[in-house]
Amino acid sequence: MRIRIAVAVVVALSMGMMTSASASTPKLSSELLSVGQMPTGWSLDNSSSSGGVGCYNSRIMEPKGVTQTAKTEVQFQSSGATGLPSIDEKLATYSNATSAYKKIVTTITNCNSFNGKYQGSKMVGTVGQMSFGTYGTSSAAFAVDFTVAGAAVYEDSLIVRKGNVVMSIDEGNLSPVNIKQFQGFVVNALAKVK
Repeated sequence: MRIRIAVAVVVALSMGMMTSASASTPKLSSELLSVGQMPTGWSLDNSSSSGGVGCYNSRIMEPKGVTQTAKTEVQFQSSGATGLPSIDEKLATYSNATSAYKKIVTTITNCNSFNGKYQGSKMVGTVGQMSFGTYGTSSAAFAVDFTVAGAAVYEDSLIVRKGNVVMSIDEGNLSPVNIKQFQGFVVNALAKVK
C-alpha cells in the first residue's frame, strides 16, 4: 500500500505542477520528448492527476504577475512493477519568459520544506538546490525528497529557460534518481525546444 501511494504521489506531484487553463499549441507540443526517446520498456503515462502540498504544489509553473500564453506536458514511466522511475516534462510560454523563469525559480528556492495531506496520507518533504550544470539560457536544479505513507520518494527537478520557453523536467523514483539518466533526458528534451 505504501509503495502504491508513493508512486501515485510522484506522478501527481510531477504532473500536477502545471494545471492552468492555458492553451497548448501544436508547435509547443511537437517540442516535447517522445516515447522513442525513452529507455526500452518505458511507456507514455496517460493518467491525469494534480498534486502537491504546501509550497510545492500544482501552481509552481504559474507565477503571479506573468501571463502564461501556452503550455504542454508529457509523462513517461518505466515498465517496472511500481511504474518508477518516471519522467515528466512541461513546456510553457509566457508574456515575459525571463520574468516567469526567475519567479518560478524563486518560488521553488524559497520552498525549503512542505507538508500536508495527500489523498489522506501525511506527506512531509524538503526542497534544496542541487549542482547540475547550466542548460539552455539559464537553469536551476532542485532535489525534492519526501515521505508519504511512510515511503521515501526522491525527485530531481530542473527548471530551464531556453529562449521564450520555460521547461520543467522531473524524474521521480523510490531510490535516489540516476543523475546520468536524468541528464540524458534533459539533453534530449532541450534538443527539441526551439
